[in-house]
Amino acid sequence: MVSRIVTYLLLPFGYVYASVAWLRRRLFTMLGLRKPASVFTIAVGNLTVGGTGKTPMTVFLANQLHKNTAILSRGYGRKTTGFREVAVSDNAVTCGDEPLEMKLALETTPVFVCENRHEGIRRLLETHSNIDSVILDDAFQHLPLMAHRYVLLCDYKNPFYKDFPMPAGRLREFRCTAKNAHALVVTKCPENMSTAEAEAMRKDLGKYQVPVFFSTYQNAEPKNMAGEALTAHQPCMVVSGLARNDAFQQWARAHYSITHTLAYRDHQTYTESDFAHWEHLLKENPDLSIITTRKDFMRMQPVPGFLKNRIFITHTIPKFLFQEEDLFLRILLGKN
Repeated sequence: MVSRIVTYLLLPFGYVYASVAWLRRRLFTMLGLRKPASVFTIAVGNLTVGGTGKTPMTVFLANQLHKNTAILSRGYGRKTTGFREVAVSDNAVTCGDEPLEMKLALETTPVFVCENRHEGIRRLLETHSNIDSVILDDAFQHLPLMAHRYVLLCDYKNPFYKDFPMPAGRLREFRCTAKNAHALVVTKCPENMSTAEAEAMRKDLGKYQVPVFFSTYQNAEPKNMAGEALTAHQPCMVVSGLARNDAFQQWARAHYSITHTLAYRDHQTYTESDFAHWEHLLKENPDLSIITTRKDFMRMQPVPGFLKNRIFITHTIPKFLFQEEDLFLRILLGKN
């Protein structure tokens, strides 16, 4: 009840915030300030702040496209600025945790960071002239570059059509902005989602007149740096700094024997004091292992020695429901 009252008290500020975002988008369009890139671009984004699964979807798309594909991100959370190609030897400080995660997941796919997407594409083509398509991570609100295709993600448990603009809710823009997408993907759905439930959500999303798809996000089997898999009977501690720590913890509890959970803020930069705390817990519990995400692992570099064989890393893999993956890809590639 109290949270609902606070939401309604903050609504006027939310409408002001979203109105400014709407006006900015409108002016960019009316003044012709939105320019397409010289290569085919697909932008992955959302209307809410974090937690919809942009990184796994970007990796999925890169795996589906041909070899002449690159990824361009702004590199949120990095301490550097400007254009930079991400190397496997980089760390979260130099390029951001998500670009580094994507690079490690797609070693043969060039990954770049640059706040200015037009500049980033121009620079990457100077050194990789064979690139003919670029996936833009978290670029739905990047207005100077008009992508050829937009993929808008919607969290199953927190759909944007039930949310409010910040600070009353988590929306970056008004809900109606969804009509600018070419495909809308409801992410993190239950694997056994019924057709009836999917159709009900399609009806709710129908007002935006965008093709709607549904995907479930599966976690890969956790493995340590030696490639050893985590066994179900091992007692574990969950360490995560995500927009939705609760969802990751729930998955871990469903599959492994969890004794401790340590939740940090999204994009948490892990420090020596964090490592010391984990080491203390591991010494108190000699059989204890740590489960974390690949995104979190990027922010633990360099890995302390005591963690090398006792930390197990998982990552998320999108899987489309109702056998609609091919249709989704045809729409994005302009074949439908």
